[in-house]
Amino acid sequence: MKYVTVLLNDLIYKFRLSEDEIDSRLAEFSCPLNEDVEYFVKHKAVQFEKVDLARTYLIYAIDNNEPKLCGMYSLATGHLELDSKLTRNQKKSFFGTTYAFGKTINTHLIGQLSKNYTNGNDKLISGDLLIELAFERIKEKNMLSPSPVIHIDCKDESKLKQFYEKMGFVYFKKNEDKDLLMYLMPMKKVKDADFTNEK
Repeated sequence: MKYVTVLLNDLIYKFRLSEDEIDSRLAEFSCPLNEDVEYFVKHKAVQFEKVDLARTYLIYAIDNNEPKLCGMYSLATGHLELDSKLTRNQKKSFFGTTYAFGKTINTHLIGQLSKNYTNGNDKLISGDLLIELAFERIKEKNMLSPSPVIHIDCKDESKLKQFYEKMGFVYFKKNEDKDLLMYLMPMKKVKDADFTNEK
């Protein structure tokens, strides 16, 4: 299977699609497992692009020479408030180094990540490949805007936690403001990874 990544920003500014054309493409997206993600794609993603809050990437699987929207992810810059009580081992686990960063650090934030469940398109891509595509984009972003860590917020659900832990994330703390769990991964892990899946 071949996959093509389309940056929503390109549809707006490079290809200059009309709002109706973009809305029509995004209307193809469905995520019954997380209504917040679906709402973001259909009602917030375009505005977040226009005000530079996040970049949204649409993943198309080329199935019998026909592109089918099978997933998406969005990336943004986040930040962490660091507890002075973090031990050296914890710093090593979370950031891949014991360097003294200070009280706050910027992060690569995976804001949204989901398959598209419309017409069974979710079966065209694995969760592992979807997040690996996000990692590859983060590697590129890190060259221009470096950060020692990637972070993602997720609901307190066992399947989600198991998935992110399998991919190399480590639980950091609960984000009380959003009632979500914050998971971190050292950027070094992604830089050293060799993703061999066909893109």
